[in-house]
Amino acid sequence: MATNPKKKAQTKAKSQVKKQVRKAAKANPGIVIALVLVVVVVVVIAAVLYLKVPAVHDAVQNMFSSSTENDAKNSGNTGNINEGKTPSGNEQENQGDNQTPSGGDNQTPSGGDNQGGGNQGVNPSLVLGDGELKVHFMNVGQGDCIYIQFPDGKDMLIDCGNKSSGFSFKTLKATLDALNPDGEIDHLMLTHGDEDHVEYLDDIIYAYQIHNIYMPNILPDPLKNPDYGKSGKQSTTQNCDNLKAQIDALNPELLALFTDSDTLYTAVYANFFIAALSEENCRIVLNIDKDDGTNSIVISDETTYELRFFCMTEAGWKENTLKDAHEKNEISPVGILTYNGKRIVLTGDSNDGNEAEIAARIGNIDCDVLKVAHHGSETSSLPVFLDAITCEYAVISCNARGNTFYHPRQETLDRLIERNYTIFRTDLNGTVVLTVDSEGNMLFVAEKETTLELLHNGISSEEAKILGEYNSAKNEKGISAEEKEARTNAYNEKLAEFLGY
Repeated sequence: MATNPKKKAQTKAKSQVKKQVRKAAKANPGIVIALVLVVVVVVVIAAVLYLKVPAVHDAVQNMFSSSTENDAKNSGNTGNINEGKTPSGNEQENQGDNQTPSGGDNQTPSGGDNQGGGNQGVNPSLVLGDGELKVHFMNVGQGDCIYIQFPDGKDMLIDCGNKSSGFSFKTLKATLDALNPDGEIDHLMLTHGDEDHVEYLDDIIYAYQIHNIYMPNILPDPLKNPDYGKSGKQSTTQNCDNLKAQIDALNPELLALFTDSDTLYTAVYANFFIAALSEENCRIVLNIDKDDGTNSIVISDETTYELRFFCMTEAGWKENTLKDAHEKNEISPVGILTYNGKRIVLTGDSNDGNEAEIAARIGNIDCDVLKVAHHGSETSSLPVFLDAITCEYAVISCNARGNTFYHPRQETLDRLIERNYTIFRTDLNGTVVLTVDSEGNMLFVAEKETTLELLHNGISSEEAKILGEYNSAKNEKGISAEEKEARTNAYNEKLAEFLGY
């Protein structure tokens, strides 16, 4: 078991007091009482700073635990540094009564405090809070949906999934209603315009009173739909005309906020846009930072917690043309949520287009939990980003059986495994709930039981190529219904072979 840095600090402080007293007694017994009083006052002040100011707490822990941590990393077992943390190497063991990520109603407590450094991603003025922070990584099939309950009673929803993989909005709303019975959501963010992040956000806006909406600097233009005006596409053309009329009728002052010349034509983004700008008594904030040294979106109680987003800069928005899926994903903001010495990294669909830039902006910062970007895509969670945030836990929102991009990719999982991450996946674990308590302890609770082998198994690039060929064969035009069924079965069998289930 690793040395407890709190006890070690206290022991050293006591030893220093004794030495000072002995020295003073030998030199001049008459000043012993005064010296003791001075030392006691200093120790008390130091103890208060250590316990109540996370920045001081982190520095002290770093001082006393650095050698232990280095030894653990050299042995490839960083998961054993703090009591209660579950190892995440190729073989996962239970410690005491703690359950692994494959346990039913899965709970993995993680005690101890985080280490950090001075950089743009850290707020040294935060103090320990008395409440609980909860982050719900919702199982929405192939998509993203994160619901945050802040310790002061406020909340936030980031993205909201779509119809894929049989995901039911009715089920999600019932869950949100139970968690949030007042019918209001303080903060709502859309990271980017992809369907698996945006489709149900308009329903959320109509169902709840939203106080703040954070969204991309993108206007919708449904008339640019490739099917607009084509023969046989009358219903699409009519729907696009209807959406354009609703957009043109929106508040012109709000429309003027959107300065980027590039647009999105999808109906799902247009529906969200219309709902967002129609919401009464709601503040609209664009996901833009003025420059690398600025964070335009910081959600905080100014005392105990902070969620700081690193958005694409004004210069970045000018360069990005939204010409392909890659550029559409790289506008995703990256958020660092800090509470009681713990840090959770939220990523949207960030990729190799913005990860290096964001890593340079935040500097090296010791975090704890990573929401893996872009459902475990091979072009996300690259070494430059993982090495900057040094987390120990990863949550992947994905559905390996329900997407033809074949996420999560084995190459990405391997990067996490090499760094001793404990991995959770919504397709295997269901909804995963992370709680950070008043003492900075972390607790994970997952809906479903699975195995470490399945959690660590994704689709490799070579397997993705093979599956792509099977997928093309089953969708080939002109084949009979019987042949299509046979090819579909062959595809499903090959997918199950690669995934292991």
